[in-house]
Amino acid sequence: MKTTLRTIFVALVATLSFTVGYAQKNNVSSAERIAKKKEADFGEARKLIQQAMDNPETKDDAKTYYVAGFIEEQNFTQENLKQVVGETPDRAVMNKALLDMYSYYIKAKEIDNQPNEKGKIRPRYTKSILKAFETNLLYFINAGGYYMEVQNFEDALRAFNAFTSIKAQPEFKGGPVALADSNSMMVDFFSVITAYQAGKKEQAIKLAEKIQDVPYRQNDLLQVLSQTQIEVGDTTAYVNTMKKGLELFPDEAYYSVNLINTYIGQGKDDLAIQTLDAAIKKSPSNVQLYDVMGKLHENAGREEQALSYFKKALEIDPEYMDANYDLGRVYYNMAVTIKSGEGIDTNSDDKARELFNKALPYLEKAYEKDPNQTYYLLGNIYYQLGMNDKYKAIMEKHK
Repeated sequence: MKTTLRTIFVALVATLSFTVGYAQKNNVSSAERIAKKKEADFGEARKLIQQAMDNPETKDDAKTYYVAGFIEEQNFTQENLKQVVGETPDRAVMNKALLDMYSYYIKAKEIDNQPNEKGKIRPRYTKSILKAFETNLLYFINAGGYYMEVQNFEDALRAFNAFTSIKAQPEFKGGPVALADSNSMMVDFFSVITAYQAGKKEQAIKLAEKIQDVPYRQNDLLQVLSQTQIEVGDTTAYVNTMKKGLELFPDEAYYSVNLINTYIGQGKDDLAIQTLDAAIKKSPSNVQLYDVMGKLHENAGREEQALSYFKKALEIDPEYMDANYDLGRVYYNMAVTIKSGEGIDTNSDDKARELFNKALPYLEKAYEKDPNQTYYLLGNIYYQLGMNDKYKAIMEKHK
């Protein structure tokens, strides 16, 4: 039988294809052998396995990705064990290997659990992968902490997501690995923080909303959630989160103050006062609430009511700077109004002087805490009361 040129060409292509495929499978085996060595050349192992992952003959094999993950697992383990013998591991190398291990093993497990040509699922590597996941699970928390420390929030989020993903593997369902514990709550919380820090605000909101009722740093979580909601412009969700925070943590001024400021910004002063009244009833010793209430009444032109709330704050904490400053400021403004001829006591210099004198001790107290905010008003009072030496001294100090 006569051999044609085409027959020779087809045979040659088949031979080359077999040879290339065999070579790549040999690369996979060689990479695995290298990674098992005590003094492994991980650079060479990665080079070989990368060739296999790039080649059409082996890029879809479960073993290719299993060995890629195994290389990273071995690299991570060798670095991590340095601590046992008093050496310092390379944390950058160690944690990168851990994250890469997870990525490769997840890919290998996905391929390993695909039906074969007969429709059967016969995984060869899944058991080993799950064992590696279980063994190294808590190290993903350490990796997340490391990446947060170096402000690489993208990889910190990858580490925390890997931890969560491992616990959610269906093979672990009902077992100790899948158990929701304090580590889970911590990782969920820091996943929100790292998503926010990485600029993934929508993802941060989604994660936070999912765990907002979990009793782990709930106060902090709701503050981060509300801040992120307002940054993306979702005022309705922001207000609802602030209400929830105020209900759960009535002593936390963050919620009441920001919620009230939101209402004020929306022109809802009555709702702001109503919210403050409720907050004061729940937290009657919170001086900041009284101070904010005083400012609300002051803005509405109700100076006497404003003064009463500032005084109430100082009854609770005489050292509270804001209330001292605000009380002195209101007295000062009332005196200036009289002297300018805009009040009903237009020509009453005595009345103005009396108000300046009332303002004086409060502003002097506030000056002790925050000179830069207070010196101008205090200096003007010294001037109005003829206390020239004190006026010159304070203005010279802050010129």
